[in-house]
Amino acid sequence: MKKLFLIMAAILISGCAFHEQKMVRQMDIRNVNVQNVRDGEYVGSFTYSGFEYKVRTMVKAHRIVNIEILQNRATKHAKLAEGVIPEIIEKQTPDVDAISGATTTSKALMKAVENSLTANPS
Repeated sequence: MKKLFLIMAAILISGCAFHEQKMVRQMDIRNVNVQNVRDGEYVGSFTYSGFEYKVRTMVKAHRIVNIEILQNRATKHAKLAEGVIPEIIEKQTPDVDAISGATTTSKALMKAVENSLTANPS
């Protein structure tokens, strides 16, 4: 009986995790118009699966000039997902293509950048 309960609990937890992952992968990333963002440093975050992804976005002359990752997981996929950062700077928007093989973490980092650009400067 105890074994059956543990199996059912594991199935329920994995189902919830899969649903959350699917929602993150499908979430919209807004195209923030950087021309409307004052110069400064902006911190933003996004929490997924109990982990907070956090970035500091630097804006100068209404351009994203640097994005520092303050918090990211220490996994192969998370490091791979950091490839969205140069794309965001190049295209001047957090709404870029996710890194294949690291879609969920890519979206988490993009959302953290979006949130930073819609926050007050630090």
